[in-house]
Amino acid sequence: MSDTLTEESINQLDPRLRKQIEGARKNLSKNPSIVITVCMNILERHPGCLDLRKLLRQAQERAKSGKTSGMSKFIGKVTSAPFAQKAKKGIEKDPVAVMTQAEKSITDNPSLPLGHRLLGQAAEKLELWETAVFAYEKLVEVDKTEENQIMLANALIHAKRPKEAILIGDRILHANAACEAAQELVRRASVAESMDRGKWEEEGGFRDKLADEEKAIELEQQARVVNDEDTVEKLVGKNLKLLEAEPENLTLYREIINGYRTIGNYTKALDYIRKARTTSAGSSDPTLERMEIDMNLSIKRSEVEALEQKLEAEPDNEAIQAELVELKAQEHKFKLENALRIVEKYPNDYGARYDLGLLFFEEGNYDKAMGEFQKATRNPKVRVKAIMMLGRSMAAKGIYDMAVQQFEEAKKELKLMDETKKEVIYELASAHEENGDMEKAIAEYKIIYSNDIGYRDVADKINNFYTQKNNA
Repeated sequence: MSDTLTEESINQLDPRLRKQIEGARKNLSKNPSIVITVCMNILERHPGCLDLRKLLRQAQERAKSGKTSGMSKFIGKVTSAPFAQKAKKGIEKDPVAVMTQAEKSITDNPSLPLGHRLLGQAAEKLELWETAVFAYEKLVEVDKTEENQIMLANALIHAKRPKEAILIGDRILHANAACEAAQELVRRASVAESMDRGKWEEEGGFRDKLADEEKAIELEQQARVVNDEDTVEKLVGKNLKLLEAEPENLTLYREIINGYRTIGNYTKALDYIRKARTTSAGSSDPTLERMEIDMNLSIKRSEVEALEQKLEAEPDNEAIQAELVELKAQEHKFKLENALRIVEKYPNDYGARYDLGLLFFEEGNYDKAMGEFQKATRNPKVRVKAIMMLGRSMAAKGIYDMAVQQFEEAKKELKLMDETKKEVIYELASAHEENGDMEKAIAEYKIIYSNDIGYRDVADKINNFYTQKNNA
């Protein structure tokens, strides 16, 4: 199907469809559900229209904006989810249908990773690489695991954006220098970049560079973030045989673990992580310790998704709803216990402090959250996010004047008017509004309005303000 399906812009669509899209776009702020309906209908016929999919994502996020926060977001209203296993099998037979299914899942809850992951995998099957990049970017926003970042980077390589892939690989290696998947990623991205610079003919082909044809074939297979379970299982089987002869080889353990994780066999992956930790080298390897935590989380997440699938079949089943709430509470408890253990073991890991603060925030423990966010501001990588969450924690406690100070600080540190800065300014305006200073609030809303008239409910707030002012 990828021979005929390509990515296209809205301007390439039939004029009648373009007219529908422009009509729907006008409702983005006030009635995003109209935009969702129009975009979904057209995307079923034109799945490669990335601009339209981006518009759909805006509408989906606006439709859910502000509906969950604090503990309610953590326990939350149980949302429906697609039958993940069925969808994964469907990628081989009808990837376009899986893309539609994925978008329905995202419409239900844009903050769940499953829909974004399925969309990216289906786009890969169709070789719609920019669409895959878009899907995985959103996936990383909601679930920033090493695995998801590597999926994004692989898609970037195929989309001929190797420099961005290298940056992702470097970030992973900065946090986890022993991550072999990231090392291999940077290596492949660097080769791809040299091709883009026109050095390919001068320096020889990919297979010559590796000087090992069999290894080249394996790397090419791995580069796709393979959805073909048979291929991955063969690679795992080969490494299992090699491990029999080299039982202390951590590299083989990591390859086996990554293979099982790729095909979703988290139980097997966890088994081999634990075996790796019994080796002489693995017993003192902190990356394996963190990998074990991540794999346990993946298992718990898959249990949650399986229960969500049951609920889709029986949406009014209160027993399943209660079980799901309990399972999510257990997942949160596991995350919190391990985050506390990591911070205790590595007290100067301020990125881990930020993660711990988020968990405290989710359960409504704002005082403890603020303590962790204050410490996390020492890490330049999460500083702005930590300041913003510090402000949100203060706002949640009703300390709006102090929240304003935090949002002002975050605003100063952000130079470009991107989505993050718009979010900070919106939070600042909301804090002014809650503090009873509508003039200052409107001044901040105007900044967003002048850059993005469709952002959240900014247009409504400004229109209501001037309507009241003119009627006074």
